[in-house]
Amino acid sequence: MPTVDKASYRNRGGLLQRLISAYKGRRFFTKVGANLVVKATAEFRVVGHAVLEVGDNVTIQDYSFFQLTMPEPKVFIGNNTVIGRRNIITAKNHISIGNDVLIGSDVQIIDHGHGMQRDIPIRLQKADIGFVEIGNDVWIGAGAKILMNVKIGNGAVIGANSVVLTDIPEYAIAVGSPAKVVKYRE
Repeated sequence: MPTVDKASYRNRGGLLQRLISAYKGRRFFTKVGANLVVKATAEFRVVGHAVLEVGDNVTIQDYSFFQLTMPEPKVFIGNNTVIGRRNIITAKNHISIGNDVLIGSDVQIIDHGHGMQRDIPIRLQKADIGFVEIGNDVWIGAGAKILMNVKIGNGAVIGANSVVLTDIPEYAIAVGSPAKVVKYRE
């Protein structure tokens, strides 16, 4: 039975990952920093005029889904940021994610919602469109939901499965549904 050279096998895997990242970087992003890693199963649905920019050393994990749709979608991701597995980022207007941000698995970040007038079916109503701003050095736990018109300050921590409906101050630790500040980082 032939022996497997593990170093050679790893190098081929590394080459394939670099090729996938380069292809997706050119295909879907308007600006790409150095060392972008986009896993093969990450999916992008992007209108032609969308803006999707990432800084240096950004990683987008498996099964993440980016949907940038009408009217004017813009997503900015800073340096040294990790988008976890199965994240969903949906923009109709503006989402910014700072530097050194760690986003756990199964997180959703959405800058819009549905209209909810009483006498018109929801499916026929125009979307309410807002924004999401996530500062630097933020940690967002697995399963969290970040909804429209929210600013998360620098250094904040969002607990797992939290639903963020209001602004979170700098260095705050927020948990729950809806997310509430329980203490601050020391």
